[in-house]
Amino acid sequence: MTRVRASQIFTHSKEDVVAAKKMLDGGASFEEVVTRYSTCPSKENAGDLGWMPEDNLQSMMGQEISKADLGKIVGPIHSKYGYHILKISEIEVEKKELVEKNISVMTCEELQQRIAADNRPVLLDIRENWERDISKIEGSHIISSENNEHIMRTFEKDREIVLIDWKQDRSPSFQKWLQQKGFTNVSCLEGGIDMWSEKIDTRQNRYDIDEDDGYRYEDIIEEQDGHEGHDHP
Repeated sequence: MTRVRASQIFTHSKEDVVAAKKMLDGGASFEEVVTRYSTCPSKENAGDLGWMPEDNLQSMMGQEISKADLGKIVGPIHSKYGYHILKISEIEVEKKELVEKNISVMTCEELQQRIAADNRPVLLDIRENWERDISKIEGSHIISSENNEHIMRTFEKDREIVLIDWKQDRSPSFQKWLQQKGFTNVSCLEGGIDMWSEKIDTRQNRYDIDEDDGYRYEDIIEEQDGHEGHDHP
């Protein structure tokens, strides 16, 4: 797995992002432009967003990231949140064996037993809204780019958390991101919601994602504005 450290200039203003890009093209430092134009909370850290899984940044850029991108300034990029200019400050490639060794997994059967015994962990659903409309585990918390900071402040760092995704395809990288944020007891649901629907709750609908169509996950850690999400029974 590759992880990336990036900084950003973020604004809702098209005029400001154009002016920011002109300053960068004119030789101003990225930190100087962050101070002048960025409205993201990361402004307090010179725009630093910290380490993130490679796919989170790729979902914004729409392209693969390589070592050649180190130090590169990308943008402006227009997202549903506003305008971004990104700078890739560090790239780290981890050995697959090490990543897999550090993955903590909870089986579907174990989670079912924990729920039945009224001893459920915190369930964080990291999927897209349309996926949750198809199938979900009741009582799970929705985590998105809009509410991720609020969610992380809600739970103590040693609280047991289980991540729910489609087929346990994204949760390992998200688990590592939470660990970097100081959470010490994070697991992935084995096989994701797909295996849960096959083994435990067979009433749930199952679905497929055609990655050849260019599907990308929403970037959960892209922006922060502190709204809560929760699936109620």
